[in-house]
Amino acid sequence: MAKKGKYEKTRTSAAKKAVRKSSVQTAKRGRGGVTALVVGLVLVAAAFGGLYLWGVRLVKGDTIYPNVRVAGVEVGGLTVAAARGEVEQAVADAYASNTLEVRLPDRTLAFDPEQTNVALDGEAAIAEALAFGRSDGPVQAVLNYVSSKNKPHDVELETALELDTDYIRALIAQTEKETRMEARNSKAEVSADQRSIVVTKGAPGRFLDTDGLYEAVYGAFQSGDFTPLQWDYVEVPYVEAELSRYYDTLASEVQDAYYDEENHEIVEGTSGYSFDLQAAQSRLEAAEYGSQMTITLEEIEPEIDKETLTAKMFGEKLESRSSPYVNNANRTENLRLACEAINGTILNPGEVFSFNGVVGERTAEKGYKPATIYGGDGESVDGVGGGICQVASTIYYTTLYMNLEQVMREPHMYQVTYVPPGMDATVYWDSGLDYKFRNNRENPIKIQANVDGGYVNITFWGVEENDNYVEMTYQVLETWYDDDEEEVDETQAVGYRALKQSAYQGAKVEAYQKVYDGSGKLLKEKTITSTYKSRPNIYVVGPSEPEIPQEPDPENPWPEDPGLDNPWPDDFWP
Repeated sequence: MAKKGKYEKTRTSAAKKAVRKSSVQTAKRGRGGVTALVVGLVLVAAAFGGLYLWGVRLVKGDTIYPNVRVAGVEVGGLTVAAARGEVEQAVADAYASNTLEVRLPDRTLAFDPEQTNVALDGEAAIAEALAFGRSDGPVQAVLNYVSSKNKPHDVELETALELDTDYIRALIAQTEKETRMEARNSKAEVSADQRSIVVTKGAPGRFLDTDGLYEAVYGAFQSGDFTPLQWDYVEVPYVEAELSRYYDTLASEVQDAYYDEENHEIVEGTSGYSFDLQAAQSRLEAAEYGSQMTITLEEIEPEIDKETLTAKMFGEKLESRSSPYVNNANRTENLRLACEAINGTILNPGEVFSFNGVVGERTAEKGYKPATIYGGDGESVDGVGGGICQVASTIYYTTLYMNLEQVMREPHMYQVTYVPPGMDATVYWDSGLDYKFRNNRENPIKIQANVDGGYVNITFWGVEENDNYVEMTYQVLETWYDDDEEEVDETQAVGYRALKQSAYQGAKVEAYQKVYDGSGKLLKEKTITSTYKSRPNIYVVGPSEPEIPQEPDPENPWPEDPGLDNPWPDDFWP
């Protein structure tokens, strides 16, 4: 432990000596830094003082700063006396003989000595040259002096220059008035049919910057630089026609013909109209101001027109059937009106055709005529629109061959002859009796109906969807007749006999519908049963002749029966 304490004591003493030595060295360095700082400050002060004294000498000097020019004459480094000799004659000759030209784009202005009354006071000009750079104190005088050695300076002769500034301003103002042009915006006019646009290209306006030009002219006279001044007008922009706006308004897209399902009609396509906007814009940009150009909208016809779409949707004959009619003017007119109402009817997939719904009520106001119909008791009477059941029957007859879905169908009260038995349909407005079928195909179908050549003709048009076909046959299962009937008319003569109502044979008929595919395979068959009433012939007859009693024959008290060869039995007589 004693040794350790001695060692620590030794180290402590050494450390103390090191600290004392370091402190001495630090003190020495501190005294040296202060000395250097003092010396630096003294040198700066001396330099500044020298600079200041130089500036004082420059301010009081009589030599013009370097690179100084008076009216274009170099006088830098000269005394006033020496500069006077250099400047006076040269300046006098320059101002007396030179004309300053200002060249505008379309004319030239000339400012000659006689009009501007230009003159220069040489003494004053030299004085201004001498004063250059010396007016802001000694330090700044030094800085200006250094700067002038590197950069030429033209003395502004504000006091030395004599000039008719009113004349200069008046000439510039008059020129501005003569050359000013208002901007004209481009105009566009659309033709009455909106198929072309006539564009008149505008033009920019211009004016003369009078203040700027005056300063430039005055500066030229100050510097004595009579090099022609190139000066442009200040352009005022104009508004160009916005062709894109006209394009958006007038250009239209082409519209192909299309089928309007809601209104059941094919709508004609419409042409589109357009023009090349980018090309038109380039033409307008290259056109001369004030010129005209015409932009024509080109017609773009639809690829599919109404005729083409009609042929595509209804160009295939799906089925056609006809039925003959009797030559009766009123009845024929009724057939024609009903066919006219039906002709062109289009049914969308799933829609139901209603005969009464399409044809409507048969009235005299619509042109329908009286013709034979069946009354409530089965009698034949005249009724407005009589005969149109033949149109309904012919449609039904045709739809059977198309395998369309039947929604409502009733046979006639009596058999008809214009379609095969069991293939007719009757309609009657007042009772609500209607004929209906549904378009159970995938595409719309169109009905063509007309009266021509003694026939009612029904044709269905559309798109052939498969190669199926239908066979229709029938069988009369049962027939019956009613006995003739007579109605006595006492007002007629004895022996009178006339047919009042013709008879109809009653019948029960089955019609058979068989649907086959293109290979002849039976796909579907259906039996349609129809029952038709019978009615008798009814004759109107006159009264019978009265019977005349016979007188007995005395020779033969037993009259013979003329209908018997032997009216009496063999065992009559006992």
